[in-house]
Amino acid sequence: MKPLNNKGSAFVQALVAVGIVGTMLYFLSPEVLKHRQQVQKTASIITARLALHSMVDFTLFGVKQRWCFSKDWMPEPCGESYPPTMAQILNHKRSVERLLMKNETVAFLRGMGVANPESVPLDVIDERINISSFSALHPVYKIIADLKGYKVEAIHVRIEKDRRQIIPEYGREVYLKITVSLLDRQGKPIEIGASKLRTISYVGVYPREVGSFALMVANDLHLNETAGSSAGDANLKQFGSRNVAAKWKGLVFESPVYVNGDVHLPKAPDIKVDKSNGDTVYTPVTFKEKLILGGGQVMRNGKEFKPRSSGAELDQFWAHVRQFGGFQKGVEVDGDRDEGLDYLSGYKTASGAEDPRLMEKCISYNLAKYNLNKTTDAELTGELLKNTGSKVQYRMGMSDKNRFNPQTGEVVRPSLQQAGWFGEILKDWSLNKKDGAIARYQMNFGRMKVVGEIPDDGTVTLAPEINLKQLKERLDRQITDAESNLLFQKSQVDQLEKQIRRTEDDISDMQRELRDEQNDKVPNVGKIARLRYEIDNAEYRVRNMRNQLTKQKNDVYEAETKLSNLQRTRRDVASKENVQPKVHITIKKPLDPTKPGNKMSNPSFRDMEVTFEHPEMLLNSNGEPLDVSLAFEAYDVSYFQGSSLRTWSQQQLGKNKGWLFFSRNGDGMAVSPRLSTAFGQSKGNLPDDEDPFIDYDIACAQLGSGSSSAFGGTDWSKSFASSSRHSWSFTNKYGEVDTLVFDHNNAYRAPNGGGTAVFTVKSIAKNCVIKDSANFVSGFLNCERLVIQSRATPLRIIASIIVTKGITIADDAYQAGITWSTIYHPQATFELRQANVLKGLNNQDCATINRYPVWHPYPSMSDVANLYRCNSISLRSKADPFRWTSVDPDCGLMNNSNSTMCKNRLVRFYVLEVSRESGI
Repeated sequence: MKPLNNKGSAFVQALVAVGIVGTMLYFLSPEVLKHRQQVQKTASIITARLALHSMVDFTLFGVKQRWCFSKDWMPEPCGESYPPTMAQILNHKRSVERLLMKNETVAFLRGMGVANPESVPLDVIDERINISSFSALHPVYKIIADLKGYKVEAIHVRIEKDRRQIIPEYGREVYLKITVSLLDRQGKPIEIGASKLRTISYVGVYPREVGSFALMVANDLHLNETAGSSAGDANLKQFGSRNVAAKWKGLVFESPVYVNGDVHLPKAPDIKVDKSNGDTVYTPVTFKEKLILGGGQVMRNGKEFKPRSSGAELDQFWAHVRQFGGFQKGVEVDGDRDEGLDYLSGYKTASGAEDPRLMEKCISYNLAKYNLNKTTDAELTGELLKNTGSKVQYRMGMSDKNRFNPQTGEVVRPSLQQAGWFGEILKDWSLNKKDGAIARYQMNFGRMKVVGEIPDDGTVTLAPEINLKQLKERLDRQITDAESNLLFQKSQVDQLEKQIRRTEDDISDMQRELRDEQNDKVPNVGKIARLRYEIDNAEYRVRNMRNQLTKQKNDVYEAETKLSNLQRTRRDVASKENVQPKVHITIKKPLDPTKPGNKMSNPSFRDMEVTFEHPEMLLNSNGEPLDVSLAFEAYDVSYFQGSSLRTWSQQQLGKNKGWLFFSRNGDGMAVSPRLSTAFGQSKGNLPDDEDPFIDYDIACAQLGSGSSSAFGGTDWSKSFASSSRHSWSFTNKYGEVDTLVFDHNNAYRAPNGGGTAVFTVKSIAKNCVIKDSANFVSGFLNCERLVIQSRATPLRIIASIIVTKGITIADDAYQAGITWSTIYHPQATFELRQANVLKGLNNQDCATINRYPVWHPYPSMSDVANLYRCNSISLRSKADPFRWTSVDPDCGLMNNSNSTMCKNRLVRFYVLEVSRESGI
């Protein structure tokens, strides 16, 4: 009996299993789709929430910077002229400064003769921001660009004064309510269920007085081993061993620190050292409160500081930087320098004359930067700067203040647009930079089309494979044919020579026979005539054959020459078979050759270099030069993540595109002197009204158009910065105090309270020296140089000190410990009382004064006086300049007069968010 065959049953089982799985998928697919929809919806909600909060943060930044908001919700000049007139300033409808005005400013305006000054302060700024005209550079566009699932047509922002009665308002602070909503096409807030896409933030805005900083550095602050060499620099010493220096108490700032320039961090070791807690350099300085930068940035190793990784364990917070104590409350940036510090330190010596046209250019520049409609007709042009044959240098520019706009994300790698259609191969390519694409390109090598992106300040290298196989095979066939032809031609010569020899032999025989017949006694006349005829005919043939032989030998020579040339060409091709042609395309910012150290350039311009290696090898299969061209598409303000925000019809105009057509010129390449259209027509000259070496981002910020610095002088347009030394000489003239000494006579606090400490106010001293016998320094000080001498005991500083020419601290002072804060620190009042710096009436000890509730309905005059005198707030009245909100003076001398005028203007603020509410 044969065994059973189970193959059929296995097949049936497989079918059953497939059916079960299919049934399960059928019933589960709605759940899978539902889950996918829920995930997408959740992602959209999260993105919308981020967009709302980002917009609030952006608005808060504008409030802090006192912007005059444009209709596109960007900073704009507060007036049409520069400097703006008072009338223009007081009539700007979206001026944050008007929103922050208090009664004190209204009274000042009334004294200035302004009509109806009560109408100047604003209660609300309300704007519906249409996003259809935003360029890709507009920060708001970047905020809402990633929204999926919602069609956002506009953003509604409302900034209003918070008038709730529960809000305490005692001084120059202002409380605001900021509401941000995402609107649909009907102008209504977009809703998710019962919640609206709306966020409300409540903030307090407080004047940022000079006295709120523990230390103000006029230029750069160096925490590394490099000593600052520029005017106004200050250095805090770096030590060689963290294991040793980190055990010291060090210098601790418990109040904010202001640095007008850059902060240079100590050099970072290899990340393995940090991970293993290995020893490294260390600067024993800790910033427990915020570090605020004027116009600088945090630097390390001469470059802008960047974490070594994207949020790894040792790169999440400033406190993770092991080479110093860290910025424990973070870093804020004002965006422009305090000119008062610049003039105090000598960093600036005289104010230069402003370009009268610069303000107008800055207005146009900002409009073109953020409003897409302003650059609709902008044209990309280019001019040849230099051509060495192997390197072509072009300068490209955009008209109408349009600008090159580096994109985010990775650069698109080179690839063949029509890969494999004609058998072309891109043998190799390289990019020296992986991000920041500035343009899209198409490089054409005959029928081969290579496409990709070029990074800003970077290079893309293309190495097309030049296939010489067909050329070699064709040459081999031609050589074989030439060799055969040469053999044939030589055989023809041999045959002719043989025929000539045979014919000449026949002629000799006939001539001999003719002589014999003529010498015969009875000559045969007929035979003689025949022989003569045959001899003449044979000689004629010989002459013809010799002519043919000459021609045939010429054919042999030509065949030999052709064969030799083909063989030489074949050897040349073989020798060049491993020679790879390359093309390097580089985009970089134009730099002024007359100013080697100047790195500024106009964002509307870029320089492009196209360098050829072995251009003679750019050949087709027939060995003929390839047609080489470069199509270039610049990323301007309309591009976001490589895609244009303009309409399809506008994109088809190709105004931001250009072509370069190359041709062989000997061993090099020739190119037209102008950037061309796709049809070879010149696109014209570079913009003739622009300087390629002016960075308008910097120039306009310095001018003030970028930050709405609209107020100044008696007409709110006057700057007293250049007379800062005079304005800050409020207790003594400059040079009268050479050295201000703090020792046991004026800066000592006894262990059990009391002592000799006094609150010192000194407007300008050349040297402020803290000796080892001083342990409690307090005051408002403006010191060119601060010196803390060698000491063995801790030092407490409760003071605001401006330093314009450096800091010197003894090594053992770091070891002993220095704690530094302002009078506004929560512990400062207690310590100032303990040291008897704060005293009641008749020098009464504040600890012995009777206490009473602050809400007492009928406090006595003495009680009120004691309450005031025993609070650190009473010290503010000792120096009005330290109540200014910048070192750039609020008061100063008018030109050609001895009268001092004041602006009564608040220019810097702290913005503290009390709460934030959101519907999602």
